[in-house]
Amino acid sequence: MNKIILIGMTCLFAALSGCESETPLLPEAEQLVVRAYVYAGEPVTDIRLTATYAITSEDTIGLPISDAAVTLEENGRNYRLTSSPGDSGYYHYGGSELEVNIGDKFRIAVDYQGRIASGETTIPSAPRGLEISADEFFISTGRIDTSSITVSWAEEEDTFFFVTVENLESVLTPINERLGNFLTQLRSFRSRPIRGNTYRISRFDLNYLGRHRARVYKVNREYANLYAFGQQDSRNLNEPETNIENGLGVFAGFSSDAVEFTVRTN
Repeated sequence: MNKIILIGMTCLFAALSGCESETPLLPEAEQLVVRAYVYAGEPVTDIRLTATYAITSEDTIGLPISDAAVTLEENGRNYRLTSSPGDSGYYHYGGSELEVNIGDKFRIAVDYQGRIASGETTIPSAPRGLEISADEFFISTGRIDTSSITVSWAEEEDTFFFVTVENLESVLTPINERLGNFLTQLRSFRSRPIRGNTYRISRFDLNYLGRHRARVYKVNREYANLYAFGQQDSRNLNEPETNIENGLGVFAGFSSDAVEFTVRTN
């Protein structure tokens, strides 16, 4: 085989679930990679375009594409996205007219170098019956602490979810003062996509005291299919899942619900 092309991101779902160790093989011509996520009740900011790259390249991610014309269509209305600051390949919608609601159907169109890549998605319903096992999470700083609290929701068959946990305090108070200077960027974390209806938050998932928000996202079918592809045995890879016509990648919608808890020391 001549030059082999890889997906222009080590994983298309890295931003939500963490990278996998294997990367899918793709046909020989450079292609546009669309990784576009829209969330119910949130601004549109998580749209990224990259190019595929050669297996012989020293790059670990495809070059970002920041000069495409990107449009979202919803209910007959078109919303032109703007390239975000820097040369990251991210795009966003800067106005206030575009709302993302449960049940909305969206189409994305990317016009780049005379070719148009497109995809469609529907915003799923939110997780039901979200609960947390305690409003306060008491931890110990003087010994090995195996305590945890659990977020739970109504189980849905063959459905993926992921969880984010974010510290909400304006002034951060490290749990471990000795590590405080190293943790300034670690006020939140995101789980990998999971099936089932529970997620355990342990003491060592957290870096700061104070108020936290745990948000559970329900994943639609396009994203779940891509994640399932990433779990394949590398000895028997199938073609990568994609719902992008005339390109590669995924256009997916998400919805969520949230609970809050406070981290305190004993």
